[in-house]
Amino acid sequence: MIQDKNYVEPEEDDEEEEEDVSADDIKAILRFLSPFAAPYKGLLAFLGVLILIEAGLNFSFPLVTQYLIDEGLIKKEWRALINSLLFMGIAALAVSVVALIADYVYTRLFTQMTKDIRQHLFDHVQSMSMPFFHTTPTGTVLSRFSGDLVALEAGIVGVVPQFIMPFMEVIYATILMFMFDIWLGLIASLIFPLILWWPRIFARKAFIAAYEKRQTEGRLIGAVQENVAAQPVIKAFGLAPRARIDFSALNTSWFGIARRTNFASALVERTAQTGLYVIHIAVFALGAYWAYTERITVGTIIAFEGVFLSMGYALTNVTQYVPTLAQAAGSIHHLNDLLAVKPTMVDPPDAGELKPFEREVRFETVAFSYPGSSFRTEGLDVAVPKGSFLGIVGPSGSGKSTFLNLLMRFYDPSEGRVTIDGTDIRTVTQESLRRQMAVVFQESFLFNTSIAENIRMAYPTATIEEIHEAARQAEVHDFIISLPAGYDTVVGERGGQLSGGQRQRVAIARALVRNPALLILDEATSALDAATEAKLNDTLRKIAETRTVVSVTHRLGSVVTADRIIVLEHGHIVETGTHSELLRQDGLYATMWSRQQSARRVVAQDDDEEEEE
Repeated sequence: MIQDKNYVEPEEDDEEEEEDVSADDIKAILRFLSPFAAPYKGLLAFLGVLILIEAGLNFSFPLVTQYLIDEGLIKKEWRALINSLLFMGIAALAVSVVALIADYVYTRLFTQMTKDIRQHLFDHVQSMSMPFFHTTPTGTVLSRFSGDLVALEAGIVGVVPQFIMPFMEVIYATILMFMFDIWLGLIASLIFPLILWWPRIFARKAFIAAYEKRQTEGRLIGAVQENVAAQPVIKAFGLAPRARIDFSALNTSWFGIARRTNFASALVERTAQTGLYVIHIAVFALGAYWAYTERITVGTIIAFEGVFLSMGYALTNVTQYVPTLAQAAGSIHHLNDLLAVKPTMVDPPDAGELKPFEREVRFETVAFSYPGSSFRTEGLDVAVPKGSFLGIVGPSGSGKSTFLNLLMRFYDPSEGRVTIDGTDIRTVTQESLRRQMAVVFQESFLFNTSIAENIRMAYPTATIEEIHEAARQAEVHDFIISLPAGYDTVVGERGGQLSGGQRQRVAIARALVRNPALLILDEATSALDAATEAKLNDTLRKIAETRTVVSVTHRLGSVVTADRIIVLEHGHIVETGTHSELLRQDGLYATMWSRQQSARRVVAQDDDEEEEE
């Protein structure tokens, strides 16, 4: 497998890092979110004001409760009772309105931030070079958009109701408890270590397990994606039982990690509740005794009791938010792993636009080897004049695809250079280079949209007349208009509603609609049957008469009319010439031609026998 030198597998946290994982992850969350929060500073400030107003109104309720009981009920002062109830009613209405506005603001704010993060992640994937997609499993990328972003959204959307508001409540409740009675306040303060320190033991485990869970979920998604794509092979070779066993093993591994994650999260909650119960009993017993002995008033113990329980539940809410924070932190680590990968193919700062192709494409003593691979392509000296048809052939693994990868600048040569009209393609922007090219791949990938839109993909501003003309050149127009919906026919996922030949012709039309200066054919007919291939080759020959074409293929029938054919073997050019010249040389090309013609005769003979039967 090709290795991208810029891609590094994430390392497991060591034991020393685990001791400080909570603090490190909180810092990582803040660093990650800061750029996405920056555009919304005004909205964040407004949200902060709303939170302070809500906290201030909540702060007043216990004080009014104490006053209502001691003055309005115990002393039976009617005015105190009426004023207290009236204030509570107005404050309750005000806090409800403020809370509703705050809810709207923070949900809009954090949902927008999630949208921005998702877009940033998608844009980053689009910027990656081809080596990244060759080395990174699809499931690893998909898991970032599914599990990781979902967990991150839960973390940031819940930060206000599950963390900030409870935290504010803890602050004003603590102040109130000491205002009511300093000794009761000191005893009640024991709740802090019991709720915050004791559950932290399990919180660390929840953080670690959450990160491992995300990694395993990525492998699970990758396994499902690979299995779906490989169904023809699985069905043909009866691999379903093995696939079930392999998936079951991976799923069982996820089960163990998920069980540890969920149990550690549950322990965080349970230990916090236990601490709350213990301190509550102590505070209530002592407060009741002091109220009985008239050391404090009844209103004080009742108000204190309400404040303590409110603070305890607020602290519990904070600790219950820890598992959500753990999931978000683990997801951010995952997202950072992906975002840390930089594209290997970048435009130089002074890169200019490539001028329109006028003379020739040239490989000048080009050498290249994939990172981590012993295979090396070298000594490539090739000129492709404008308007010519170059065929590139050779056995599998001879370096044919490498030639195209270098031409399209999916990779850069380690030695030599590739030029267009004398300009090194590394000195111009990749966008301007590929704007003058169009490629038809072996796998004619079509998007799940209409035929017209699939063709227009290569040239977004193409008119319907230009789309029709490209389809005519690809000799697929008559077929398209025979469909009930014509060009509006939806081709299905990966073009599954069309046959292989039809998909390939639509792909050729997609390449032609942009009127490319250089048309690249990458094994464009190798996946087709002989009859369809022959028809498509006729189409490609007509196209090659008016364009510059580079065709990579192992089926020699596709390049018999090429102006020049180069034969690759083990990364080197071993023969060059026209079809007839190469046959006269009686070398590798002639041997390959003889074998393929013999194979064709055998297939034709078998077809004739089947027709006779």
